[in-house]
Amino acid sequence: MSKALKHIQALAVLKRGVKVGELFKAEGRGIYFVYDQGWLATGFNLSPLTMTWDDKPQLARNPSLFEGLHGPFADSLPDGWGMLLMDRFFNSTYGEGTHLTVSALDRLAYMGDRGMGAFEYQPRAEKTELTGPVDICQLYAASLDVQQGETQTVLTALRLAGGSPGGAQPKAILALSEDGRHATSAFGSLAHGYDHWIVKFRALHEPVETGRIEFAYAEMARAAGVTMAESRVLTTQMPSGEIEHFFATRRFDREGDLKIHMMTVCALMYADYRALSSIDYPNLLKLTQLLTRSSVEVEKMARLMIFNALSHNHDDHTKNFAFLCQEPRKPGEKEVWTLAPAYDVTFSNAMGEHTTDFGGRNPGKPTRKRILEICSDYKYLKAEQYIEQTLVALSQWKNVFTRLQIPHKAGEGIFNVLDKLHKDFEK
Repeated sequence: MSKALKHIQALAVLKRGVKVGELFKAEGRGIYFVYDQGWLATGFNLSPLTMTWDDKPQLARNPSLFEGLHGPFADSLPDGWGMLLMDRFFNSTYGEGTHLTVSALDRLAYMGDRGMGAFEYQPRAEKTELTGPVDICQLYAASLDVQQGETQTVLTALRLAGGSPGGAQPKAILALSEDGRHATSAFGSLAHGYDHWIVKFRALHEPVETGRIEFAYAEMARAAGVTMAESRVLTTQMPSGEIEHFFATRRFDREGDLKIHMMTVCALMYADYRALSSIDYPNLLKLTQLLTRSSVEVEKMARLMIFNALSHNHDDHTKNFAFLCQEPRKPGEKEVWTLAPAYDVTFSNAMGEHTTDFGGRNPGKPTRKRILEICSDYKYLKAEQYIEQTLVALSQWKNVFTRLQIPHKAGEGIFNVLDKLHKDFEK
């Protein structure tokens, strides 16, 4: 007989062991957050565009999103793959259908200190620890079992390592050695010579070249001037003898053991990532200017916009743009926001058009004319230069594929689509 789930009514929110505030549920009214007095004296506003900076309990700006959570805390929860693993845990532990009854606070308590970004939640509902070496082949094999629906239970290592990041694709948070040949748990203190990475596994329907193609896209994005996190391909031989190539990217919300406050545009602006055009690129540039007050950061966003437009990345939803906050280091200093490195940048059809649109008369179809119009509001942007640099970078795909030992046939369909896209771009 399954044990009963005790629902969470209140949680302390901590950052690096310091109490930031408290989340609590008021029956019939929703989830409130109140800043701790100590944090108000020494900290900063977690979400300056949507949260008040005082000691009064506050509801989320839009309680209909994120199950009533405030943006910064909603980003601690996964979606897609991670949510699937979490639901499997609740159902196998507390009985089938339990996932339909859990609240956002229950889910945060389950995440505890394993979420993306900087926050930790107490009391922790999940007591199991993941420690020591981790077998990537075992995690990938377990992910296939989950996708095939062969089991309702989930390998504990996969549930803990794979339950934090967002996105639909199977993945795991791991600590990798410098050469990428060894993996350990990413929770707790890092072992010497290891760093925080996210490793992506291919889904059942995806070809074996998927990981290497995403790496090729990352290489072309860098050549186009897009700021990307460090990435690599992990080549692994499975027990069956098959060779798998997993795309891995270094986490930018970690500096060693230090956790960095990170917010997606989805959480910052309550812009639903599941909806088409919940925000557009003109407003992304405005948001970047408003939050960072830096022409350098606005240029980064402009370059990413252009690369997404010319590389057929339709998966450009609001959870795929994020900002990092460096907190004040000395009394009197202000926190500094910067645009996070680009991620999840690859060929994608998603919903058949760009999830973040370009505004104008035909918002889902980017053209050179429209890109120049968007960038004209920022006199320092050199849009023509960024466009030409991106076109050159993408035109080198065969050289990139050859260098990475990816069969050209695996990219021919993609780049045939891009050829047509680039002709339409000039109309």
